Amino acid sequence: MSMFPAITIAGTGLEVDQTWINAIGGNVANAEDAVTPGQSVYRDQEVIAGAIPGSVAGVGNGVEVDRVALGSSQGIKTYDPSDPIADKQGYVTFPDVNIGNEMTSLVQAQVSYEVDSKVLQNSTDAYNAILQIKP
Repeated sequence: MSMFPAITIAGTGLEVDQTWINAIGGNVANAEDAVTPGQSVYRDQEVIAGAIPGSVAGVGNGVEVDRVALGSSQGIKTYDPSDPIADKQGYVTFPDVNIGNEMTSLVQAQVSYEVDSKVLQNSTDAYNAILQIKP
């Protein structure tokens, strides 16, 4: 473990938060990507995080990305026979991405990032104040 555990732990949180925000960005960017018949549809990504194993004396080691789970490979079929990429039955397949859920997740990820940033800043300030103490 680092000499400055609060900074290390907050840093792991920031890494997970950034991965989470990147996944949300990819989901939103691909939400309206219709696919031609036979192509695979974009699968939304959900970041699954967990505690870093090996805590010492009840103090955690932070968090890490355990995996990125992929959503449905079926997509959502919308009837639109006028669309040039519609299948023979007139359906167009879009990714199964719920923009409302993605925006909610983005707010949660943003708050988590802000909290981890504040912990990092406060820890750095505290360690710097300790270094300024003179006997």
